Amino acid sequence: MPGKAPKTITSLQDLADLAGVSRATASRALNDNPMISAKTRKKLQALAEEHGYSINRQARDFRLRRTSVVSVVFMLDIESEQHMSDPFFLDMLGGIADALAEHDYDLLLVHAPIVDILDLRSSRVMQQSDGVIFVGQGEQHDQLNELAARNGHMVVWGYPVQGKNYVVVGGDNVGGGYKATRHLIETGCRKIAFFGSTNNPENAARYDGYLKALGEHGIDPDPVLKIDVPWEMHRARDVIIDMLESKVDLDSVVCISDVIALATLSTIQELGLRVPGDIAVVGYDDIRLAAYSSPQLTTVRQNIRHAGRILVESVLGLIRGEDVPDTMLASDLVIRKSSGTSTASAS
Repeated sequence: MPGKAPKTITSLQDLADLAGVSRATASRALNDNPMISAKTRKKLQALAEEHGYSINRQARDFRLRRTSVVSVVFMLDIESEQHMSDPFFLDMLGGIADALAEHDYDLLLVHAPIVDILDLRSSRVMQQSDGVIFVGQGEQHDQLNELAARNGHMVVWGYPVQGKNYVVVGGDNVGGGYKATRHLIETGCRKIAFFGSTNNPENAARYDGYLKALGEHGIDPDPVLKIDVPWEMHRARDVIIDMLESKVDLDSVVCISDVIALATLSTIQELGLRVPGDIAVVGYDDIRLAAYSSPQLTTVRQNIRHAGRILVESVLGLIRGEDVPDTMLASDLVIRKSSGTSTASAS
């Protein structure tokens, strides 16, 4: 007798029956729900692919009252004319986009400078997405708190300031500022400038790390060496030229970002000074360009693309109703040629 024809899979129940599991288990497995073991998820997903079965996403989202969209808001520094083209933002966006795609989520991007983020309350960002990721806190911590009270599915890349009502993913900013400054001290530097605004929690924490390292080595901070350098490279160049031409006495610089550090490095050389011979330079972030500057840039590494993935995992955890903790990622010093030679460890 001819063999029995394989059953046609036309519904989720058919797939569940074929796998010998409940309909709920099959649904969770196809949606990659961590409540289901990895082995079972892989089995159900393979069966679905083999039989050409796919979930009706629109019907699923309607049933679950969700949109399968996560909004991403980049908190650009308005006063410094910070742009979305900043390599830090592009790397972060790449990590976020890749992770969302793996979980079958679409991305709604908001990158225009926002004077007051409370204006987003009635926008698509808050009304038509399952969760929101804010990259940066800027000076709008209180507004973020108010938004979090209205939408619990919210994660912020930043610093865990006191009294926050939202989940934070961030780097060890105090540790990063400390390591950068300690490294310069260990190379023999004593007149160490700090370049960048400290008007947001992340940068303020990096400055705290800078002060900590100075204090541990008996160096009094000089207010003249704290320079509010803008993010935008052309404006940064003008501020740095004015400072150097005023004959400020410095032998090194800790910068709050690689973009500012690269502007600093090129401006120093433009004025006929040597890096690190006359002025050593350390950046922050370890963007891809940092390894290709001349000289190559010493910097504090944040694994930016990995950070994007953690942001996604955190917001999806909130969407699933999980208790999601803050996550602080390591900040490691990467020693290259722009800071001279140190005999100490980079840890």
